[in-house]
Amino acid sequence: MHASITWPLVSNIIRGSKLNHTFGMVRKNADGTPRPHQGWDFSAKVGEPAYAICDGTVVLVKTGGDYGLRLAFEFELEGTTYYAFYAHLQQVFVAEGATVTRNQLIAKTGNSGNAESLADSEDHLHFEIRTKNPPGLGLKDRVSPLVVFGKCPLNAAIPG
Repeated sequence: MHASITWPLVSNIIRGSKLNHTFGMVRKNADGTPRPHQGWDFSAKVGEPAYAICDGTVVLVKTGGDYGLRLAFEFELEGTTYYAFYAHLQQVFVAEGATVTRNQLIAKTGNSGNAESLADSEDHLHFEIRTKNPPGLGLKDRVSPLVVFGKCPLNAAIPG
């Protein structure tokens, strides 16, 4: 993991320790064909604090649609501009244009958008690393969070 990057939650583990909650063509349509998942789903009860993974500038705070309440901030890593995207939030504490600092409390996790119909045991933070704001459809303009974190907390939680 890059020294300037930290994790978004106090405890970070992929929801249900399941590959289909990671990045890539890891989901299946009803007919069995693969479909994309654009980020990682971190297991998170509603109301857990969510933190900025690094220093950056908030470029999006919006509600509605599948992602529900969401935010994104722009940051630079090794000369490349990325956008950290947090979705299904309950509350956001920053506004568009605000500067955020690494480990700053920026939101509380929730179950907004298409996550509101899930069982409590499936509550999560949907997290993406984007290369454009807004991104294209599917996996376009997104990269695996492995790019910034260096490892995936699939089977064991990583403290934030």
